[in-house]
Amino acid sequence: MPKAPATPSVAHQRQNRILELLQARGMCTYVELGRLLGVSSMTVRRDIHQLARRDALIKTLGGAKYAQLPQFLYETSLSSRMLVNRAAKERIAGLALGQIRAQQTIFLDGSSTCIAFARVLARSRVELTVITNSALIAMEVGASPNAKVICVGGDYDPQSASFVGAFAEEACGRYYIDTTFLSTKSFLATEGTYESSTATLRIKQIVATRSSRVVLLVDGTKFGQRALCKVLDVGAISLVITDAQCPKATLAALRRAGREVIVAAPARGK
Repeated sequence: MPKAPATPSVAHQRQNRILELLQARGMCTYVELGRLLGVSSMTVRRDIHQLARRDALIKTLGGAKYAQLPQFLYETSLSSRMLVNRAAKERIAGLALGQIRAQQTIFLDGSSTCIAFARVLARSRVELTVITNSALIAMEVGASPNAKVICVGGDYDPQSASFVGAFAEEACGRYYIDTTFLSTKSFLATEGTYESSTATLRIKQIVATRSSRVVLLVDGTKFGQRALCKVLDVGAISLVITDAQCPKATLAALRRAGREVIVAAPARGK
């Protein structure tokens, strides 16, 4: 016998909970929402469809976004990257918080993992100075009353929501940074980091030379591959924070090279 459809009151409560989750998280996939709500992905899809018809949220490929996110975020590829391996990025961001001390000056790039870290920083209310070329990072960390945010200007790159080019590069070269936090498009433990976009790579190279430490925040999907351009040598990286998807051979290679590695525990139930 087929299940009876949910009563309007139950569906209404579930849809309100979806909006609450999206408001707190910004974006979620159908799978994530189904797991959090204890229902099937198909049920979530129906709820998302109804909420989208009311303009209560924005449908995405494989999920939904909170409707009041800045419009410029919808129009870039960054929004889709923020959905990929999101739970792992959040766990990595949580571990990154342990690498800073009050009153330090840090740099964050405009990667989706560093955006997750920026949200952690804002909630922590640690007193520090954050330098970034990312408009999104500036807004996220700027929500904290205890953080001083310096956003370098330049040519705006809509794909990364960051400022790039000669003016941004010159500005980054003026600062002394305690710790730089970066992510990457791809990574080889015997070679270093790679990017497919040439717009931001020079800034990453510059801030790495201006920093006492460089911390790479990289989820396990990025290992074992190259992209268009080499950015940093492995020797330029002080610490790698990754997740349980990181191949064991990669961990061993990094440690043989003298790099410190911290691995985030897998999500419960995995």
